[in-house]
Amino acid sequence: MNARRKKKQWRCRLAQNSGQLSYKQGDCVPMTNLNQGQSGTVYSNNDLHTIERGIYIGAKITILRNETEEPNLIVAVGDSRYVLDRRIAQKIDVRID
Repeated sequence: MNARRKKKQWRCRLAQNSGQLSYKQGDCVPMTNLNQGQSGTVYSNNDLHTIERGIYIGAKITILRNETEEPNLIVAVGDSRYVLDRRIAQKIDVRID
């Protein structure tokens, strides 16, 4: 693994663990931390079912609905719309565009 990739992964872990409340462009956060209307690029995803649906590394996503009291998120990937369980979405890291 090259040094540039290691540095990016380190920044993503730092952003996740810092507990920051407001995120800016370029931050890497779990998908559940994005607000409605925000978009980003998938940075890491280890869930095979979501990868098969098109939520793979490098895919552009937009959050259509993310209410904290609801168990699901609604995301757009290209022309498709998906309902994701919050537990699965928590494990998908997204770099904010």
